[in-house]
Amino acid sequence: MDAPLGSRRWRDGAPPGVPHAQAALRRAGGEHVCEALRTAARAVVPVACPGCGLEDVRWCEACAAPWWDPPWRCEEEASRLVVAGESALPVWAIAALDGPAHGAVVAWKDGGRRDLDAGLAAAMTRAAREIAPALATLPAPIAVVPAPARPASTRRRGTDLPLLLARAATRGLAQAGVASRVTPVLAIRSGESRGASAAARWRESRAAVYAVGTIAPGAAVVLVDDVVTTGATLAACARALADRGSHAVAGLVLAAARRVADPARTGLR
Repeated sequence: MDAPLGSRRWRDGAPPGVPHAQAALRRAGGEHVCEALRTAARAVVPVACPGCGLEDVRWCEACAAPWWDPPWRCEEEASRLVVAGESALPVWAIAALDGPAHGAVVAWKDGGRRDLDAGLAAAMTRAAREIAPALATLPAPIAVVPAPARPASTRRRGTDLPLLLARAATRGLAQAGVASRVTPVLAIRSGESRGASAAARWRESRAAVYAVGTIAPGAAVVLVDDVVTTGATLAACARALADRGSHAVAGLVLAAARRVADPARTGLR
């Protein structure tokens, strides 16, 4: 069983063994050495919760909890997820992209928090295991295709985040007895969408995502990404695969943005 994100190994603000070393030093009266050890540990390991900012806690239990809820269908929240006029691609998300979950995703993607890789990958593995029954009747092996990461982003972060998640999802499917393999056949042209409007990102993604390889004919494809907001990226991925004769049947993401409620429909002002 995967260890909860809020377990001791995630809450400790120092590497394994440091708390025991600190206790020994205290018994020996080395308080000044303990403080130096804590300072050194903080310089090496981030010790603030990415969800609420609580210091000396790597990930508090309250902020970690949403990542262990059952995955939920989120395609109705994504306005641009419809592909070729058909119904929206079924997509599961683990958490809603708000509050502490939003803080964790931002810290993981753009805050240099590589210490969160293992925990979020474990959450993706568990989510894939839970949705596996919905995919069990598909032709095997399923192609798990990561959304393409921009090369500049991968260099800056030190890892390809969608690929990391795709590998984690494949582990979860395997644990549930569903054969699958990671198939990174998508790429994205250079460009920068930071600060662009949703419409601009949608137009860009339609033209930027393309296939650099092929998938075995008849293979079912599950797309994996970190987040879904409008759904433009996943839709572009599905179109690029369709151009090569492959069919995306589902998507799995860490987090999904929820639409803002319409005051005219809810009576809110």
